[in-house]
Amino acid sequence: MNRKKKKKSRNFLFIILSIMIVGLIVKLKDNGLINNKENSAHASTKNRNKRNTSSEKILTGKTIVLDAGHGGKDIGASGQRGAIEKDLTLTMAKNIQNELMNRTGANVILTRDDDVKISLTDRVNIAEESNADLFLSIHFDAFFTKEVEGITSYYNKNSDEPLAALILDYIFKNGLDARDRGVSLGDYYVLRENSRPSILLELGYISNSTDEARMTSDEFQTNTTNSIVAGIIDYLK
Repeated sequence: MNRKKKKKSRNFLFIILSIMIVGLIVKLKDNGLINNKENSAHASTKNRNKRNTSSEKILTGKTIVLDAGHGGKDIGASGQRGAIEKDLTLTMAKNIQNELMNRTGANVILTRDDDVKISLTDRVNIAEESNADLFLSIHFDAFFTKEVEGITSYYNKNSDEPLAALILDYIFKNGLDARDRGVSLGDYYVLRENSRPSILLELGYISNSTDEARMTSDEFQTNTTNSIVAGIIDYLK
């Protein structure tokens, strides 16, 4: 008989404790102290999608013209290790275009997307006719001696000097092991005859074996592409 009473007493206490625990959990949920994992995951996904959407639209309405130097019979400069400028400029221009399209909502135009010769006049006309917010010409330098090396950013109009400096600064922000030759005034047709904001980058001396090895590496292509894109976003956003 006593055992039955004790058993009933224990059952009663268990029920009371269960009710109190359930009540406490409900209260904590109401106060936001306990999060539902499913809701949290949903909210996280929602916020991540929101960030991606925002990133994709960061340069919506902007037009960027990327000019891969040389092309066709005009091979540009060639290196000691066999690198050809026209190929490197096109690879870099396409990399930048892809990265801009992945990260922004900009309209990105290439003056050439294949191994063809485009006149300097046509390159400028593309920028003018598209009312470009930025014209970026990609080149790799050369000199008659093999010792000269480094990266240079050129502008023609005083109003474009800050842009040239900004892009060069971003290129070297990632600790690039190359000589910074700074920003210079350049009397290049694609800059001089261009009314749109425009700069020309010489991304190393193909005539220098060290620069040539660097510019043909995947690491250089990836890091420099990301740096240039970050600079463009900073300038245009």
